[in-house]
Amino acid sequence: MRRKRKLALALGGGGVRGLANIGVLRALEEAGIKPDIVTGTSMGAIVGSVYADTLSALETQQIIKEFLGSEEFIKQAHRLSLSSEMDKGFLDRFYDTAKKGYFFYRFLFRKSVISPELFFMEMDKLVPGKEFSELKIPFACVALDVVSGCSEILHSGPVQLAVRASSAVPGTLPPVTIEDRVFVDGGWVETVPITAAKFLGADFVIGVDVSREIKPISFDKEIKNSMDILFRSDDIARSIMNTYRTMEADFIIHPQVGEADWSDFDNLDYYIAAGFRAGKDGIMSLKRARRFKKFKSILWKKN
Repeated sequence: MRRKRKLALALGGGGVRGLANIGVLRALEEAGIKPDIVTGTSMGAIVGSVYADTLSALETQQIIKEFLGSEEFIKQAHRLSLSSEMDKGFLDRFYDTAKKGYFFYRFLFRKSVISPELFFMEMDKLVPGKEFSELKIPFACVALDVVSGCSEILHSGPVQLAVRASSAVPGTLPPVTIEDRVFVDGGWVETVPITAAKFLGADFVIGVDVSREIKPISFDKEIKNSMDILFRSDDIARSIMNTYRTMEADFIIHPQVGEADWSDFDNLDYYIAAGFRAGKDGIMSLKRARRFKKFKSILWKKN
């Protein structure tokens, strides 16, 4: 009996830009395409865990929008936005807030700007309080072990703990300890978790990449000191790594989410709609890519 070929959806991270994953899920579902496996990094892990629990793109959207659109969450996001944008303009924000003293103290003398209690309490309101084995389809997320320097595919045990680890933005959110290992946001090693999808047995992997594009800058205007050069170089290195990583996917969807700040949660519908458009635009090409890979695998077996 021929084994069913498994389709996986690897949902990328990128703060609020990761909400485009929801729109992609809706577009694929509307086209009759449902993944057998879902993986996620950071915000992609949050979206992926909810979807793996509901198997409904619309229900996933409702749950996440209700949480992120709440008055309390928006208030907290605005209060913390000065420290949370780790992937663009970080130093400017850091210097501005350092003058005020509060975040300067937290950056230098604490392991995270946000307290563990606040982070865990808020995250657990959104992520399914279940074991991985209780989800409706296989799910995994990626985190970075800051002690060993290795990435880890988290796919067993409590879902909430794993998603916390995958979403713990370094320096802003507290590291997460799982069985004596210390984890932070998986986006620092694999923004689009393609290896996790293949680990779970995927035959065809659709990646959703919401990372920023590296664009030329004005050196004189934007590079003011050695730290600016350091962070710019880090951004470039991560972008190059992401380019090579995503080459391992069978198909990539790139929602046009612009230059959104990490924590710009004021217009959730914009990012979801961007994902939906990108998903819709890619349906025909995606179907062709799936047919081609299936045909190629048949030829390979015959040979």
